[in-house]
This record gives sequence, structure tokens and C-alpha cells, in this order.
Amino acid sequence: MRELALHVEGHQIIVNLIDTRLTITYQVSSAGQLEGNTFWTVDAGDIEFRQRAREAAQTKARQLAWIYPFKIVA
Repeated sequence: MRELALHVEGHQIIVNLIDTRLTITYQVSSAGQLEGNTFWTVDAGDIEFRQRAREAAQTKARQLAWIYPFKIVA
């Protein structure tokens, strides 16, 4: 299984599958959730790549304190 490469640029997390053209760019929505930015997504690929990319981007977003590990309900 190929490795993912993550890059943080501004308020975006770019996930690439190494040695391929598979790329997805994520950003945090106004609701505080991570969402794929379809404008900056190139060759998004298959479901397995999308799932792995989202998990990696969520982990990175938590490390950067962009999103929280759980949702607080008042």
C-alpha cells in the first residue's frame, strides 16, 4: 500500500498518494468540520484513497487544533 504525503498550506491540508496523481485538498468549513475542496481536487481516485486521505487529514487537523476530536453538544 502506497504512503500518503500531507502538506499544510495556509488553511488547507493537501493529501497526495505518493508516486501518483491522486490528490485531495481539505479545509475546515464554517461549521468547524473538515470538507474536501472540490475546486482544488485533482484525480480524486477510488474510495480507498478517499477514505485514507480523509482520515489522515482529520488527524492532521486535530494536531493543528483546527477541529476537535469530538463534538460538544450544549
